[in-house]
Parts: sequence; C-alpha cells; structure tokens
Amino acid sequence: MQKLTMRQGLQKGMRFVGWVVMLFLQFTPLQAEPLKLQSLDFTTLPGDKLQIQLSLSGPAFSPRAFQTDNPARIALDLPGVANGLDKKSIPINIGGAESIQAIEASGRTRVVLNLTESTPYSTKVEGNDIFLTLQKGKGGRLLETSDSMLPEPTKAPPQSVSTDGLSELRNLDFRRGDKGVGRILITLSNPKTIVNIREEGRKVIATFAHTALPPTLARRLDVMDFATPVQFIDASDEGNQAKLVISPATDEFDYSSYQTDNQLTIEFRPLSKVEKEEIKKKAFAYSGEKLSLNFQDIPVRSVLQILGDFTNLNIVASDTVQGSVTLRLNDVPWDQALDLVLKAKNLGKRQDGNIIRVLPLDELNKQEKEELESQKVVEELEPLKTEIIQVNYTKAEDVKTVLVGTTEKTSQTATQPEIGGGSSKISTTSLDVSQSILSGRGNVTVDQRTNQLIVKDTARNLAKIRELVRQLDIPVRQVLIESRVVIANNDFTRELGSRLAVNHNGYASGTTRKLIATDPAGNDLTKQTFKGDTFASPDMLVDLGSAAAAATGGSAGFTLLKAGNYLLDLELSAAQTEGRGEVVSNPRLITSDQTKAVIKQGNELPYQATASIGGAGVATISYKQVVLELTVTPHITPDDNILMELLIKKDEKGEPTTYGLAIDKREISTTVQVANGETVVLGGVYEGKKTNTTDKVPFFGDLPGVGFMFRRNKAVDQKKELLIFITPKILKQNLGGR
Repeated sequence: MQKLTMRQGLQKGMRFVGWVVMLFLQFTPLQAEPLKLQSLDFTTLPGDKLQIQLSLSGPAFSPRAFQTDNPARIALDLPGVANGLDKKSIPINIGGAESIQAIEASGRTRVVLNLTESTPYSTKVEGNDIFLTLQKGKGGRLLETSDSMLPEPTKAPPQSVSTDGLSELRNLDFRRGDKGVGRILITLSNPKTIVNIREEGRKVIATFAHTALPPTLARRLDVMDFATPVQFIDASDEGNQAKLVISPATDEFDYSSYQTDNQLTIEFRPLSKVEKEEIKKKAFAYSGEKLSLNFQDIPVRSVLQILGDFTNLNIVASDTVQGSVTLRLNDVPWDQALDLVLKAKNLGKRQDGNIIRVLPLDELNKQEKEELESQKVVEELEPLKTEIIQVNYTKAEDVKTVLVGTTEKTSQTATQPEIGGGSSKISTTSLDVSQSILSGRGNVTVDQRTNQLIVKDTARNLAKIRELVRQLDIPVRQVLIESRVVIANNDFTRELGSRLAVNHNGYASGTTRKLIATDPAGNDLTKQTFKGDTFASPDMLVDLGSAAAAATGGSAGFTLLKAGNYLLDLELSAAQTEGRGEVVSNPRLITSDQTKAVIKQGNELPYQATASIGGAGVATISYKQVVLELTVTPHITPDDNILMELLIKKDEKGEPTTYGLAIDKREISTTVQVANGETVVLGGVYEGKKTNTTDKVPFFGDLPGVGFMFRRNKAVDQKKELLIFITPKILKQNLGGR
C-alpha cells in the first residue's frame, strides 16, 4: 500500500514536469522564418484603374500607408517583412504611376509608388497578398476613395460631416520650425479627404475636394512676422471645396506636404540662391529610372538589348543599326542614356506605346516624309462629310473666325475733303485667311438663328474641329466692377473790420438815436443822427468794415469820445464762414472676362461753330458730353486676381465763357491688378489754397493798441480733394440660378 502511494506520487510529479515543459514551449517564441516580400505585380482594371499586388511569404496584414503631394508618392510600411525582390525599382509608366521601389531598413520594408500627380488609392488584404488600387476620374479630377475598399484603421478619429454632406476643415494654424521653416497645420475632419497641392505662378494653392470651410476660418493670415518663406495664407470656400492660397514672401523656397491621420502639414523651406539654381539644374526632361553602364567597345545593338531588359520595353532596331560605342555612365536616367547612344551613332527613335523603334536618322526622316505625303494624298482624296456643331456659350460667328483663321488688314486708299478745308484718308478693311484649322477643301457656315456651325470637311479633320469647339465653347466668368469717385471740399473764411466816424450831437428833445442799426432792405442807419427833425449824415473817417458782417448783422458800435456837439463813434464788424461738402459718384457694371464695358450718365452741351464752305460762313451745332463714365476691360488671372484697363471720368459744367460753358474735367486712365473683392485707391488730386488780405490806413494801421481801428483783415482757406476707388468681384457661376 505504501509502494503504490509512492508510485502515484511519482506519476503526479512527472505529469507536473510535463505541464511545465509544455507551457514553456508554448510561450517561448520559436525561431520561425520571417515574412518576406516575394513578388510585386501590377495590372490594369476596367474603369481606368491600376492594381498593384504585393505577395508575402505568409499571411498578410494591413500596412501603414501615407501619401505625399510634392513629390507625389504613396508609401506602404511593412514592419517585420524582409525584401525578397531582385530589383530595387520596377518601372510602370501606366496612367499616373511612374515606378515602384521596395527598400528594406531597420527591420521593415517600405514600398514607395512614384506618381505624376496625387491620385486617390485604396488597400485591401486577401490571404498572403496586399492589393493597392489607384483610380483616376474623368478629366483628371481627383475622386474620393470608397470606404469599402479602405482598410479599417486601428483607431479612426471621429469624423464630422457638415449638414450638406461635405467634410470640413476643423482648424488652420501656422508654426515656425528650425532654420526658418514655415509649417501650415491643417486639421481635417475626414483623413481620407483628397488634397491637391500645386504651384501657380509665385503662389502655392491647396484645394480640398468635397470639403467645407467654416466661416470662422475664411480669412487671411498674415504670418510675415514669423520670418519664414510664407507671407499670407488666404482661406476661402468655393462651393463644394475649400481653398488655401499661400503667398510666399520670396522666390527662394521649396515646399512639401505630408499627412498623419487627420493632420495635414504643408512645409515651406527657405533656400539660398545657390540651392535654387541647383534645383533648376536638376529639373530636366529625363525622368527614367537611373542606371550605371561601363562598357568598352560594346555593339550598339547589345546596348539597346540591355536597356530593353532594364525597362521592360520593346526595342526594335533596324538592320542598318551597326557600330560600337564605349560607355561609362554612373547613375544616369535610362532615357538619357538611350539618347546619348543614339546621338553618338546618328540614330533616331520613334515610340508607339511601349514599342521603341531605332533606326538611322536618314531612314527616319525618309519614313516620316513618306507618311506625311501619304496623309496629304489621303486628305485630297478622302470624301467630305458635313456635321452640325451646336455652340452654347459663344457666338458662332466668333468661333468661325477662329476656325477660318482670318485676320483684318487695313489699308488707306484715298482722301476726301472735310468741312473747313481739311482732308481725311479713307481706310478699307479686308480679311486675310491664314493658318486655317480647316483643310484645303473644307468650309464652314453659320446659322445665326440657332447659333450653330455647319462644317464640311474630312472625317479626321472634323474630329479635330469638334474637339477645338468643345474647348472654346465654355461659359465665360463674369466680373462686377464698382468704382467710387469722391470729391470733398473744406472751405474757411474769416473777416475782421472797423469803421470810425464823427457825428453831430443835434437831436431834438424826446428823440432817441441808434448808433448801429440796419433796416430790412440792408440800408445802413448807423451813419445818420437826428438834428432837430432832420437827419444829418456823419463824417466818415475810416470805412474798413466787413461786407459779410454787414449782411449777417455781425457788428457792434459804441462812442469813444464826446466833445461838445460832436461824437466819435467806432463800429467793429466780424464774420466767419465754414463749409464742408462731399460728392460721391458710384458707377458700377457687370461684364464678362476680356470684354469691354461702358456705362455713362450725364448731359450733352450744345455749342455753335462756324465752318467756311465756298467762302461763306455756315453755322453748325455740335454737342459735347459732360458725363460720369466708367470704361473697363477686365482679365481674370489664374490666381483669381483681376487685371483691368480702366477709364473713369467725372465731368461737370464750369464757369460761363464768351464761347459757352467751360467743362471741369476729372479723368483717370490706368491699368491695375486687384485681388478679388479688394478695394484700392487708383489715384487722387489734392488742392489747397490759403490767402490772407489786409486793408489799412498807412501808419495808423500799424500803431500798437489802436491799429485795429484803421485796418481790415480777411483770411481764406480752401481745400479740395479728389479720390477714385475701384472694387472688382468675380461672380460665381451659379449666381443667376440662386
């Protein structure tokens, strides 16, 4: 019984040890074979899609993907995956994809797809394969990716969508980095928002498809004080997309963009002039994958075969391609290497799709000449067809002028006498048909009633004409142009005077005397005193009173001295006039881009002139316009500025003269570029006039203390200012529908 118990204990101990070993083996990582990227293939799908397949040696997983706009790239990070591909870079050259390369570093493999422009993409995982799908919309417009095609992120940030179904920009901020780097931080509500960043002129423009901009962010940020290449950031909402216009402060800069989750960063890095020149030198026409060649006296046909194997292109060499070359090229694009070989051996090439034909230049020129001659024969013998093309937004007659390629020629042919003995030359205008889009047998007519073109030409030329009309027949953008002509005046006049008189004190008893008074008719009664029942005029010593004060009653008088029957009376007069005025004229009009428009308002003044006809004078009546006029020809630039040729007039009737009324002219003629919706001062004229006049009795007017009784002072200050403002606004296309 005791032995059995010991045996049972031993069995239990062995079971415990076995469990420990099994647990240890279970939780101890085995040295398994790591995942490896085995192959990389690509294929085209219906709907203008490109699909890239990454095959792993084991079960695949969702990669971490991110996209940059400058340069346009899509990168997939595969942590814990080794690179098992033979080539580091594989050319694609299909649609917007140029090449794809895989690089292994720090225990991970990064697959980078080089693009010609930013393109929407999606990823999915099936078994051991990872699929990357590119899709491009009609006309090259960026489309949104489908949610069903995107991998599910581990933690997706909350997405806010506006009431009309658009995503929105949550925040717009600016930061300064090291070495003067400017960073524009944009918070997106939807991390899948398609962003198109491009450079137009001196500005960088970022558009966010199907994204709304909150009104609090629709403003201009002035970041000049941060000392970065960025000066202004203008945010605006354009219907179903948000737009950022970034104005740099200098031309020496380089920009790039990257996105992390819902945070998009556009970075501007300052460059020196040397760095800017180096970037320009690097930006040349060759974009092929780089390779190195080092051969001594190798046949040209062998070099072509090497380039064909490297690029996976079909290269067909003519039998006359012979000779050998010596090459030593290090890190050179393959297309540049091919051109160098062809130029060295006087060869040429023609590429049709993925087939490149190589042959001597003489043969190439001969073939092209024969092809052109055959095409000419076909055009001369090809039957003509008639097609009706509807023109919607443009006059059909204007489109016909472009198709026919007519230009006007003006010539002076004769002279004729004018009234008054002069003469004028008569000019005639003829049409010169040159560089016509039509073939030699083609013609075009216009149906004015339906605004249609009736074109008769060959089938091949009709296709070209149809495409040209489609590009020309587009709605023209319209501009509202508002101007203000402001005439402001500020007048000031001050006048001080005095009168000194001697009066006889001969009043009858019971009578009274007013020293200072005027009757309703304005007659001065201050100079008259009563002497019995009759009036006696005073003896005026100094008469330098203010006429303006006499009209307004601004005077005061008193007696200075009484001697017997005589009184010495003094009258002081003062007047001050102030006047402010402002005349505002506000002509405005709407016109199309590149279309001249005129608006006028005013009168026509008749005036009489005498002309000599046959030695006799004949009176004629002519008219001169006195109008407020706005004449403008706008041009909308690619960055939504408006370039305008302007003529603004503000004429008024002037003083009458012997020959009629004079005309006060105010006019400006200029060319100016103004941002959309901004107001600028085109010009102005300021006039100021100051005069000080003193009338006085010699010697007495200069006496201290009492000199004011013997002089009259008048001060006049007149100011007049003319200012002309202009405000252009681009009208939205759907304004009429609203």
